[in-house]
Amino acid sequence: MDTTIEEILARGLSPQDCSKALNDLGKRFSEQNDIDSAIACWEKSMECYGKPGFAQAQLMKVYNQKQRESARSGDSQGIEAYAQKIDALMQKSKDAIRYGY
Repeated sequence: MDTTIEEILARGLSPQDCSKALNDLGKRFSEQNDIDSAIACWEKSMECYGKPGFAQAQLMKVYNQKQRESARSGDSQGIEAYAQKIDALMQKSKDAIRYGY
């Protein structure tokens, strides 16, 4: 992978362009089955842009996947951690609808 999250952030892009670049990088990581790196990209994308969209949808999918994997392996801490991440994403969605951002 040629580009890193830090390189994208260092470019001084607008929040929307930064988010798009991070989403694209996350998509490439996901296609290579590097889910943890994809999650890092999409979480940073949400920090940059803050509005619901592609990153939030992808995070919801992978958080659910990670929570199922934790359940299968009996990792109760993982189950709880991903449940909290899912709840936080859902709250962001509610806030976006409620407050219009």
